[in-house]
Amino acid sequence: MAEKEENLSMMNAKPEEWSEEKQHRLQECLVGKWAADTWDVVGMSPSSKGKKQYLRFSLTSAAIKTELKYAAWYKFDSGAWRIGRDQRTLCTEFSMLVAWLNMVAADIPSLMIHSLEYWETSLRSYLISIGLYWRPKQKRLRANQHYQEYETEDKRICLFRQLYKIITAGYDTRAETDKDIWDMRKLGVAVQLTGTHFYLNFTAIEQPWLRQLAKDYLKYNLAIRSPGDSAMKLGAIRDFSRFLSDHAPGAQMADIDRSLIVTYLHALQVQKKTVHRRNQLLIQLRMFFELCAHRLQVPNLTKDRLIFEEDIAKEPKGLSREIPEEVQVQLRMHLDSLPTTTLRMVTILLECGLRIGELCALPSDCLICDDRHEWYLRFYQPKLSQEHIIPLIEEKVVGAIQAQQQEICAQLGRDCPYLFPNPRFSHRPYKETAFAWAINKWAVAKDIRDRNGKLWRFQSHQFRHTVSMRLINEDVPLEVISRLLGHRSLTMTQVYARIKGKKMRADLERAARTRKTVDFQGKEVKGDQRANDPEVQMTRKGVRGQTLPVGGCGRLVVLGECSHANKCLTCPMWLTSTDDLLKLKSFYERAVRLKQRAEEKGNHFVVEQQEHIIASLAIRIKSLEATEMDGTLAVADVLGQLKADLAEAESALEEIHENGLIPAAKYLERTITDLKARIAALEESV
Repeated sequence: MAEKEENLSMMNAKPEEWSEEKQHRLQECLVGKWAADTWDVVGMSPSSKGKKQYLRFSLTSAAIKTELKYAAWYKFDSGAWRIGRDQRTLCTEFSMLVAWLNMVAADIPSLMIHSLEYWETSLRSYLISIGLYWRPKQKRLRANQHYQEYETEDKRICLFRQLYKIITAGYDTRAETDKDIWDMRKLGVAVQLTGTHFYLNFTAIEQPWLRQLAKDYLKYNLAIRSPGDSAMKLGAIRDFSRFLSDHAPGAQMADIDRSLIVTYLHALQVQKKTVHRRNQLLIQLRMFFELCAHRLQVPNLTKDRLIFEEDIAKEPKGLSREIPEEVQVQLRMHLDSLPTTTLRMVTILLECGLRIGELCALPSDCLICDDRHEWYLRFYQPKLSQEHIIPLIEEKVVGAIQAQQQEICAQLGRDCPYLFPNPRFSHRPYKETAFAWAINKWAVAKDIRDRNGKLWRFQSHQFRHTVSMRLINEDVPLEVISRLLGHRSLTMTQVYARIKGKKMRADLERAARTRKTVDFQGKEVKGDQRANDPEVQMTRKGVRGQTLPVGGCGRLVVLGECSHANKCLTCPMWLTSTDDLLKLKSFYERAVRLKQRAEEKGNHFVVEQQEHIIASLAIRIKSLEATEMDGTLAVADVLGQLKADLAEAESALEEIHENGLIPAAKYLERTITDLKARIAALEESV
C-alpha cells in the first residue's frame, strides 16, 4: 500500500531539479565495468559458465545514458537485480526502452525535464503504436478467501517507473526529513525487514502547516517509538487532514480547538468507522496535539485539552482469536500437502507461538543446545528489542529446522543469514505477506472451512493465540507461558486466562442446569444457591487443595484429618454429582473385577471389602441416573435442552455436508449419536 501511494505521489509530483553538477555526481558512481556502454549481466558473474546476456546503453542523449546507467547500477548494487541470474526478459524490456527514448528524447538533457506521468503516457502511446502494449491479468486473494481478477500495468512501464524513481532520488540532495516521503531505512531506523512498510508518506496532508507539524512530531516520535507506531500516528494525522479539507478548508493551527474536535467526532460517527478504529484515531491524534503543545512547545497551538477520556467509546469485547478446533483438524489432516517451506514454518508456529516477524527473521543458526543436548530456539524479538531463547520440546520442530538448515546451506552456502531467506534476495528475510499468501492460497485449494461452512482465512497471529490457549488449557503456569511467549508482563498473558475463564463459566452454567448431587445413601444434597453460582464455582476450580479428584467432601474441616479406610469410596461423607457419573462407573467396574479375582484366589477379606464398595457405588449411580427430579431439574427441561442441542447439531451437519467439510462432519456425527443416546435413555426411564 505504501509503495502504491508513493507511485501515485510521484505521478503528479513536480520533476526533481537537475543540473550538470548533479549529473556529474551520478557519473562518479559508474566506474570500472559499470562505465562501459554494454554490460554482460550474466558473464560478469564467476558462475556464468560462458553464458552472455547484455544490457546495451546505445542512447543518443549522453545525459539520459548516464541517468539510465546510474539507475541500473543502483539496482544491481542494492541487490534488487542480481548479476549471474537469467536476465533475458530484463534485457529485452530495456532495449525497448532505449529504442523509445532514442525516438522521443534524442536531444533532451535529462529525464527530469518532464514528470513521470508525461513519460508514462509517451511510453504507453509508443507501445500501442507498435502493437506491443499488454496489461497481463493476475488474481488477488481477497479477505473473503475468493479470488479477484485484475489487470496490471505493462512490464515496460513498470520498469521505467522504477528507473525514474531511482534517478529522481539520485538528484534529490535534500535531507531525508526535508522530503515529503521518508524512507525510514535511510534515517537509520530499525525497520522490520520481514514487513513491507518502510516509508512515511506526508503527501496526503494537504495543509502546509499541518504537514510541517507532522514532520516535526514524527522526527521526535521515531527517536523514542517504533516505526510501526510512527506509521500509525501518521495515519491518524492524515485522516484529520482529510477532515479539515472537507469541513474546515481554511483552518490554521490557531483554529484547532475543542469545537473543531467535536465536529471531527461527529464526522467519525457519520463515516461508520468501527469503534476500535475510531478510538485508535482519537487516541493517536490526542497524543499528537498534546506532545506538540507541551513537549515540542509549538507556538500558536493550544495547550488546552482537546480530546477527553469520555470521547473514547467503550469497545465491545472481541471474540477469541485462536484457530477453531475444526479448522485445526483440517489443517493437520492436510499439513503434508503444504509447500515445503510453508510446512516447516507452520510446524514451528503450531508448537512455539512465535510472532510471524520473528519466524521470518529466524537466523540460520537459531538452534542451540545445552550440556544435556536439549534443544532450544534462539531468536530476536523486535517488539522488546532483545534476544529470546525458548526450549523446544517437540522433535518434529527440531527436525523441521535442521532440514531447512541443510537445504539452505546446500543451495546458498553457510553465509546465508536467514533460516527462511527471501526466494528472490537471499540476503533478505522471508516476507510476512508471502507466508500469508502461501497458506491462504493452500487453504482455498484444500477447502478449509469453519463450523459454519465459511471458507477460513488464516491470519499469522492466530497461531500464537492458539499455542497460548493450548498451554492455558493444559494448566501450564502463567509465569511459564509468559516466558515462552516473551511477554513484557504477566498482564499480557492474563488475557488468555480470561478467555479460558469465559469458556469455563459457560460450561459451568450449562452443567448447573442438569447437575444432581447425592450422598452415600443416594439422597439428593442441596447446597446454598450463592455457592452454586457459576462465578463462585469457577473460582473453586482454580483453587488447588481441599478438592477431591472425584466429588466433594461433606465432612467438617474442624474434625481434623480424615482417617476413613478405602479413601472415599465407602465414606458416608463423600458427595458425588452427575458430573462424576463416568468416573463412578469406572470405579464400579474396577471393583467388580477385583471381587472376581479375589473369589478365584479365595481371598474372602477382599471379596467382602469390594462387595461393600460395589453396593455403595451402585446406590450412588442408580440415584444419579434416576429421573425423579424436583422443579429445578425436571426431566422435561433436560429433554428439551437435549433436543434443542440435537436440532442445532443436525442443522449444522446439513450445512457442513453441503460444503463438503468432512472432518467437521465426523465430529458432529459423533455428537449427534451421543445426544440421541442420552435422549433415548431419558425417554425410556420416564
